Amino acid sequence: MAVLANSTANASLACISLNDYLWEDFRELSSRYSTMAIFASLYATIIACGLFGNLCVILSVTKNKQLQTVPNWFIVSLSCSDIVVCLTSATITPFTAFAKVWVFGGALCAIMGLISGASLFFSTFTLTAISIDRFILIVLPTTQPIQQRHCYMIIGSILTLAIGLSLPIATHQTVGPFGNYCGVFCSEDWSDSQWGRRAYGTFVLILQFALPLIVICTCYTLICIKIANGILAKRDRVQTTVLSKQRQAAAKRRQRTNRMLIGMVCGFAASWSPYIIFNLSRDYDLWPVWVHRQQFLFGIITHCIAMTSTVWNPLLYAWLNQQLRAAFLQLLGCEPLTTDSDANAGAARIPSVRSRKRSSEGLLRDPATVVLLVDNQHGTVVPQEKRAADQKASPTLDEHIDRQSLLNDPLQPHSGDISL
Repeated sequence: MAVLANSTANASLACISLNDYLWEDFRELSSRYSTMAIFASLYATIIACGLFGNLCVILSVTKNKQLQTVPNWFIVSLSCSDIVVCLTSATITPFTAFAKVWVFGGALCAIMGLISGASLFFSTFTLTAISIDRFILIVLPTTQPIQQRHCYMIIGSILTLAIGLSLPIATHQTVGPFGNYCGVFCSEDWSDSQWGRRAYGTFVLILQFALPLIVICTCYTLICIKIANGILAKRDRVQTTVLSKQRQAAAKRRQRTNRMLIGMVCGFAASWSPYIIFNLSRDYDLWPVWVHRQQFLFGIITHCIAMTSTVWNPLLYAWLNQQLRAAFLQLLGCEPLTTDSDANAGAARIPSVRSRKRSSEGLLRDPATVVLLVDNQHGTVVPQEKRAADQKASPTLDEHIDRQSLLNDPLQPHSGDISL
């Protein structure tokens, strides 16, 4: 027994540090303490900003009734996913990449693989759902939009689907020794089927990245065309006092909203593309020699870039969404929650549906005014006309505006929009 114990101790003493081996043979920079310090500061900044920004988004929407719209609930779900990523992938992955040893046990090895795959699926599918919601509101305004109860069901379905599609990663995660290197390692083991690994990697690339981006780009392209056509059509019409100001404000609001949502997609794609390409090229053995020699360094660089996606979304909301920005400031105790009406207290602001209903009685006293009400259930704009009997022969507002084009006007406000 003593001989066996001594042999085991000698074997453990004879193991080689993977960091030392990589530096001596390949000059792998990820094994140097200076590199570790640089990336530790980068990851600490990303985690702090990601947690702070996404918590602000969640608290702002949950505490303010006026922000609880369908697009904003999708954004809240994205923020929840980003917080999970900050607490897991942005902490455990870089530690393991620099230590080059797994110390968290077999269960967490499988869970980490599941979280990594599911979070990416969840984000791309949610961004796709947001683009489809905007498409329905703007391009198909007479179609019933996504309601909040449908939104909750969609978020739950996306989460279930994301977990299901990521299960193969979790089932192939294993913990064990590697060669004569010290410690144990968590890695994907596809030794039974290398072809299966490549097939699954290609499937993930298509379903997780390519198809969602195609749908998203198509939706926002059609949205931009619809809005551009609506703006051009209005230049040929007679500008009326109330309606033109409302439409101009709606146009600016929709343009800001679309810029924010398109920016979210562009930031997500730019953040995750290097990481996805890096892993897919590994599956097909396409790494050049210089990447092979610094594979841990390039892996941590692409992963760090991917983690920045948790920061971009809150920055975009604060930059382009006035109500969310005001809610952020209110949370920080800087100023009370305000809306566009506080800064723009004029007719150019689009009033909310409730405020429009409250003021409709006063507007109807003016026989030359057309009151526009939004049907919350179907998202259509319904004109209501009241004119005095002695003014029937005078020119009316609908002589300048075609009723059917009004019903299909993409610039009319909708209760499910993000108010900007």
